[in-house]
Formats: sequence, structure tokens, C-alpha cells
Amino acid sequence: MFKKILAILGLVVVCAIFSGYFWYAGRYARKQALLEKCNRIDVIITNPQTQNFIGEDEVADMVKGAAIGARTDEIDTYTLEQKLCRSSAICKAEAYVTGPSTLTLEVTQRNPVVRFMTSSGGFYCDSSGYILPLLGKVTLDLPVVSGHLPFEVPGAQGGYPDTGREWLADMLDLCEMIRINSYWSREIEQIWVEENSDIVLYTCSCSEKFIFGSASDAAAKLEKMAGYYRTIRPEALKNNKHYTTVNLKYKDQIICK
Repeated sequence: MFKKILAILGLVVVCAIFSGYFWYAGRYARKQALLEKCNRIDVIITNPQTQNFIGEDEVADMVKGAAIGARTDEIDTYTLEQKLCRSSAICKAEAYVTGPSTLTLEVTQRNPVVRFMTSSGGFYCDSSGYILPLLGKVTLDLPVVSGHLPFEVPGAQGGYPDTGREWLADMLDLCEMIRINSYWSREIEQIWVEENSDIVLYTCSCSEKFIFGSASDAAAKLEKMAGYYRTIRPEALKNNKHYTTVNLKYKDQIICK
């Protein structure tokens, strides 16, 4: 019995020694890893798209000067995250050390949903209403809104406009309704904003211009536009009558001229 107890105690001591060794070795290895200098930056874009708005190399270049050659335990990851988020193309960033000499950056890029074109230039806008400059080497295939915009465009770095946010939110809703509808996304080729802020739609198959007024109640106005396609236009063509303007902005009315 006594020998059995000694054997168990011996086994416990051996296990404790090995556990202590591996714990110390692991801690020492982690400590030594932090003393290494960073010589590699890995970039993970968490929401890759068909055409990325920003590339992995561009992200790495933003922090390369502050990270490469620095000891990994001295890299200020919070400051790097803040620097990345100052880019108009990035809405979220996380930086952390993942190896003896590797810094990993996880970034979430903004997702533009519409492109605005004005006399002074163009810009993108994401679903939150954030204005982005036309960055990148590719032109994204998005609905295009041009004309007289009732809000001031932020500076070169982008941002949220100070005025016209409600108008912009309604316009984004309209553009999204057009984008997700397979017919309207093909049929509506131009969205124009008049000086009086009326929205006008131009289509591929009709010579008429469709006056939307504001972008509010967009679903009801698109339904009226569909009704014009189904009934009014075929009847007019049958009678050799051609309209140039279809006004949809008044409730429960379609005014054709």
C-alpha cells in the first residue's frame, strides 16, 4: 500500500515538473517573440467584394512606416487602428501581433452603393450616407445620380454631409430599390436632380422623362411607373400618341403630357 502511494506521489511530481517546464518554456517563447522586430504585415479584408474598393497592399502601406523594423512589443496597435480608420475607404480596423515578427491588420472596407456626379466632380456614397472620394483604380458598377445635389459635399477625405441628410437617405433608399429589382436596374439608365430638387428618371426603352419629385414614397412611385408601362403607354402608342413627360410626384396621380 505504501509503495502504491509513493508511486502515485512520484507520478504527480513528474507531471508537475513537466507542466512547469512547458508553462515556463511557452512563456519564455512568447516573451522572446515580442522582442522580435516586425518584418511582415498580413492584411485581411473582412468583406471582400468583386471589385475591392481598397487593396491589401494599400492597407499595408498605410502603417508600414510605423511597423516594419519596430519591436513587436512596442507597436502601438491602437494608433495604427485609428490611422487606418481615417482612410475614407475603411470603416473598421483591428491590428494585432500574430507571430514573432508579423503584424496582422483586419479591415472592413466601406461598401459604396451609389455614385454621384456633379459639375465639380464625382464621389461615392455608402449605405450609411458616408461620402467617399472616387478612390481606387476601378470604377464600381453602381447607380449614378447627377445634377444639382441639395447638400454640400465634404472635403477630399470624405465624411458625412452637414446638410441634406434626410434627402440623401431617401435617395439611397430609391437607389437600393432600383438596384435590387432586376427589371428597374436594367431599365433606368440615368437619375437626374433638377435645380428645384425634383428627381427625374430616364429609361432605356422610353423617350419620356419620369418626374419623381422627391425620393420619398419611392415604392409607391415606382409602382405608378410600372402601371404606366403596363397600361397607359401601350394605349397611347396604339393611338399614335406620344408623351414626353410623365409626372409621378403627386399622390394617386399620373400626369402625362
